Amino acid sequence: MDPDIKIIFFVKKSQYLPNGKVVAILDQDFNRKSLPSNLENSIEETWNSRIDTNPKLYNGTKFRLHSVSEASDKTLTLNLGVTCYKEYLGTNWAPNSKLLHSFGKDVFKNEQACMSDPVGVGSFVITSDNHVILLRRSNDCAESPGLWDCPGGHAEPEELVGKKSFEEIDLSSMTGEAVVKEIFDSIIREIRDEVNIPEHCLSAPQLIGIALNTTSACRPSIEFIVQCSKSSTEVVSLYKEGSQSEAEESTNIMTLPLNDMVSLEESHREIWDNMAPAGKGCIVLYRLANGLYDISKLNQ
Repeated sequence: MDPDIKIIFFVKKSQYLPNGKVVAILDQDFNRKSLPSNLENSIEETWNSRIDTNPKLYNGTKFRLHSVSEASDKTLTLNLGVTCYKEYLGTNWAPNSKLLHSFGKDVFKNEQACMSDPVGVGSFVITSDNHVILLRRSNDCAESPGLWDCPGGHAEPEELVGKKSFEEIDLSSMTGEAVVKEIFDSIIREIRDEVNIPEHCLSAPQLIGIALNTTSACRPSIEFIVQCSKSSTEVVSLYKEGSQSEAEESTNIMTLPLNDMVSLEESHREIWDNMAPAGKGCIVLYRLANGLYDISKLNQ
């Protein structure tokens, strides 16, 4: 297993999870735990430093993944709180993230207790001619700049409650069903907004697993598989039109044959070495979901 990622959930062979097989439980207890005042203040300092370097950063609200569980009927439960991008950069990407892990473990018996852990979404998009879409992330991206990645982003609480700070969000105002729908809807929006593929050309997303990015203090990402009715040539043409709303988030596109995903580390080592951890997680989860990976290697 690549050291950049850790898998915490994956579906069994080809048993992808549709919207109806995922449940969201929302609770204030699933929010990030507070740190001592000096460490809390460092979050603001880290954010201000980031803004000085990249004024394009935006402090949007995110869902926080606390934990997951699977029922006997294969239903997946997501235990969710809320957080924001400022908290994410100030904890998961903080210079003292190891100290925050230690504090969480000592005080709350959980290394992730004081981390923001906003749940990302990513997509293994297969074109009509069996190619997979990869994007090269812009250097303006706060995370994994300049690396290849699968299309993705975040589900947004503001889609359900309007533009509020995460402290103002009343979790009881959102239903679990609405949150699950937003998570599934968000990946279609991200593909549309990043690649310029019309939504009607994309299948309903199906969940294939959840991976952690160990380079960002184990930040989680839910990964999906999506079928596209456009060919790889058509997808590249659409991307190069440049009319997508999030065109600035990437600088290039690549489509690779689906068969190459089985052993990308061997067939395209340079690409793998320049792949964002979230993209690596998405590819490994696709392999696991299709019986193409040696499970004995999992999280070794």
